[in-house]
Amino acid sequence: MTEISFEKNYKGEKYRTFPFYRDGKPLTGAQWGLTLLAAGSMRFRWNEENENRNKMLASICSDFGGKVISQVQLDHTKLVYSVDSSLDTENKIGDGIITKNAELLPLVTVADCLPVYLYEAESGFFGTIHSGWKGTGIAANAIKLAAEKYGAKAENISVAIGPHIQDCCYIVNKERADYFASNFSPDCVRPVTSAEDFSQVAKNWNCGPGELFHLSLLKANLALLKSCNIRDENIVISRDCTCHTEIFGSNRRESSLGKAFTVQAAFTVKTL
Repeated sequence: MTEISFEKNYKGEKYRTFPFYRDGKPLTGAQWGLTLLAAGSMRFRWNEENENRNKMLASICSDFGGKVISQVQLDHTKLVYSVDSSLDTENKIGDGIITKNAELLPLVTVADCLPVYLYEAESGFFGTIHSGWKGTGIAANAIKLAAEKYGAKAENISVAIGPHIQDCCYIVNKERADYFASNFSPDCVRPVTSAEDFSQVAKNWNCGPGELFHLSLLKANLALLKSCNIRDENIVISRDCTCHTEIFGSNRRESSLGKAFTVQAAFTVKTL
């Protein structure tokens, strides 16, 4: 498994892209990327107009030779669309897009949740999904759909997991911790034990010591990918935490300060 950092060599960019990996080595052919706090909010609803988003995404599409955005309005589902045209998701609600059309730029929005990116050179499919706690499991749906639609093979699929709220900052109650431990992996949760941790979050929960847990959405998704036969050598991850790293937008960090949180755009682009 390969680790990258958005903070390393960061020079105030509005978005950053990175390669996929195969057998522990960077691939050409596709890249995965994320807009950052400096780009402003990428909030998207079909019935709203976001001029800032429109300008930013037009710039990204131009940077990659004139791609066309394929987008959905997210709703914390496990719904993934296989598309041939940007029109295939018009007015659609869901949380993932996969395609073989190199002219498209499949894009979802995230704000602390996991952006997950997929690419397989053999079939040519690529895609982007949004995986929040409610939607954990959507990666398996995308992999299954890619096999059905494009003949993709799990052992050949490269996966990237982008910046998101890490377990250092993501605290949940026992019910949610038990759900993740039972359905994904016991090691994706750990108790909140330190006085410092507890004092920061206890006021937001009607429970006492021993009833709060750190949740790692990363470990939950890595366990899921393993169950889908995705190879560790084909996975690249970011350990950047959106909540405490201020180059990112963050629902939890910005909302706690009484601000509107900055929604980010996650996208995958075919480069060859």
